Amino acid sequence: MKPRAALIPLLVAFSLGSGVAGWWWLREQAEPAAWRTAPLQRRDVQKLVSATGTLEAEPSIDIGTQVSGIVAELLVDFNSEVQAGDLLARIDPTLLEADVASAEAKLSEATAHGDRRSVELRRVRSLHEKQAATDQELEVAVADAAVAAAQVRSAEVTLSRTRRNLGYAEIRAPLAGTIVKRAVDVGQTVNAGFSAPVLFTLAANLEQMVLLANVDESDVGQVHEGQGVTFTVQAWPDRSFVGTVRQLRLDAKIEQGVATYIAVVDVPNADRALMPSMTATVEFVVAEVKDVLCVPNGALRFTPDAEVPVIGARPESAAAANGGGKGRGGGGRGKGAAPTEGVLWTVSGPALVPHPVKLGLRGAECTEVSGEGLAADLEVVLGVDHDAAATGTNPFAGPARRGGH
Repeated sequence: MKPRAALIPLLVAFSLGSGVAGWWWLREQAEPAAWRTAPLQRRDVQKLVSATGTLEAEPSIDIGTQVSGIVAELLVDFNSEVQAGDLLARIDPTLLEADVASAEAKLSEATAHGDRRSVELRRVRSLHEKQAATDQELEVAVADAAVAAAQVRSAEVTLSRTRRNLGYAEIRAPLAGTIVKRAVDVGQTVNAGFSAPVLFTLAANLEQMVLLANVDESDVGQVHEGQGVTFTVQAWPDRSFVGTVRQLRLDAKIEQGVATYIAVVDVPNADRALMPSMTATVEFVVAEVKDVLCVPNGALRFTPDAEVPVIGARPESAAAANGGGKGRGGGGRGKGAAPTEGVLWTVSGPALVPHPVKLGLRGAECTEVSGEGLAADLEVVLGVDHDAAATGTNPFAGPARRGGH
C-alpha cells in the first residue's frame, strides 16, 4: 500500500502538468496570431514629384520715378485698388517748374536770335543780288542763320524735356490692379540720378497667381508643360490648391553642386486666399489612374515569418516580389518604378493565405493592384499587431490587462 500511496502525488502532478500543456496547445490552436489589416479600396492613385516654391502675382510691376525730389503727396496705401492712369503720388514740382520757366526763356532768346539772323540773311542776299555784297558775306550770313535755327530747335527740345519731367512729378498707375508694396512716405527724398527708385509695386491681378517651383535635377525629367500640380501653404494647412505648369525654365540655379530648375505654374486664386511671397509645398502629378483597386503600401512590404502556417503553396519569391522583404520598398513620391508583381496576404483562422498580384502605379500611400480574387474591402495583412498579441490570457493569473483598463 505504501508504494501505491507514494505514486499518488506523482500522478496528480503529471495530470496537472498534462492539463496545463494541453491547455496551452489548445490555446495555440484556437487563438490565431493577431494581425494588423487594412481593406483594399477603389480610389484614384497618383505618382508625385515633390518640390518647394514661392507664390507671386503676375503681372507684377515696379513703379518708380524718373525725376528726383521730395515726395509731396501720397494718394494710395498698401492694398489700394487703382485704375490705369490714377494718381498715386506727387513729387514736389517747384524745381521742375523752374526748369520749365528757364527752358521757355532760353527758347524765346533763341527764337529772337534766329529771327535776327534770318533778317540779316535776307538783307545780305538782296545786296548780293545787286552785287553790293561779296560771296563771302553771303556765306557767313547763311551759316549764322543755320546756327540760329539749330539753337532754336535745341531750346525747343530742352523745353519739351523739362515739361515732360514736370509731368513725371505725378506718379500714375500704368494699369489697373492692387498696390501690394509702398516704399516711400510723404517728405522722403527720392533720387533718380543713377536708377529709377521703386516707389510702389502693383499687382495687376491677384485672382491669378504664379508659383515658381524649384525642381531638383533628378526629377526635372518628369515635369513638363501642361502638367497638373497640387500644393499647400502654411496659412491654409488643411486646404489643397491646384495649378498647371506653364513653363519649365532652362536657366538652372546651382547650389552646392546641385542644379535646380524653375517650373512656372499658373494658379487660379478667385477667393484671394493666396498671397504674394507665400511658400508652397508642391507636388507634380507625374502619372495618375482613376477608380482602381488600391492596396496600402505597407501590405506590399509584409512577408510572414517561416513558422507562420500558410494555406496553399508559399510563394518562393514573396520577399523579392514585395520589394525585398520587411522594411523595404514602399510608396516613394516619384522615386523609381513600382515592381511588376507582388504578394498580398489574408487571414484564414490561424493561417495566412497568399494572393499573387500584379502591381500598377505606385503612389505615396497606396499602389494599384490587380489579380484573381481581389475585391474592394478585402482585408489584407499589414503586419503583426504586437499590442493585441500581448493581451493573451494566463490560466493562473486571470485575464491580462492593457492600457490600464
